[in-house]
Amino acid sequence: MAIAAETQPRTADPRRAVIINLAINLVAPLGLFYGLRAAGVDQWLALMLGAIPPTAHAIHGVVVRRKIDALALFTLSILGLSVATSFVTGSPRFLLARDGWMTAVAGVWILATLWRTPFLQQFLMSMTTGETRERFTLSWRDSPTYRHVLRMATVMWGVGLLGDSVVRVVLAYALPVDQVPLINTLQYLVVYFALEIATRLYLRRKSVAAKVLAESGQVMMKGRKK
Repeated sequence: MAIAAETQPRTADPRRAVIINLAINLVAPLGLFYGLRAAGVDQWLALMLGAIPPTAHAIHGVVVRRKIDALALFTLSILGLSVATSFVTGSPRFLLARDGWMTAVAGVWILATLWRTPFLQQFLMSMTTGETRERFTLSWRDSPTYRHVLRMATVMWGVGLLGDSVVRVVLAYALPVDQVPLINTLQYLVVYFALEIATRLYLRRKSVAAKVLAESGQVMMKGRKK
């Protein structure tokens, strides 16, 4: 899962890192699964081998960063637990349901960031540099409206992913096994773009932008008077 397995260190080009994550966590497992199935490999083994790219990527990110954050720990724990349990059950559907549980973990982690710095503020800071990054920093510090909308948008992502996780678990047990990996991948794209568009529309409302600018400007004026 792209979001849950995000464990690589910050790079000079965050967009390139996102593309690499999508390729490793979505495209590679999907291609590997259907390639192995075409070669006659059974469903359970094809799913197990398809988990290798995202698992290796998560471990590599932890090794490079030399630390395990909470999300990386959750991700690796679920991957390890699902693989270990699948050896006992031998059920390909249990492996498919893993995507739902990992998405749920990502949703819970996103909601947990509300206690300190919301996920979306962290994301904006990681994706920007220079004056743009400084503007986000100052807006977070000076504008109550900015902090409110970032928290609400973070709630939108967390709740959205929790709802998405329920659908994934249901589909894992309701659809033919060979159809689920493709549908799961398409579902990731649909949910991501839906949340992305909804977030942009919410954050770019003229009333919100004007209020944030006004609050930031007032703080700057007070600072100059001092």
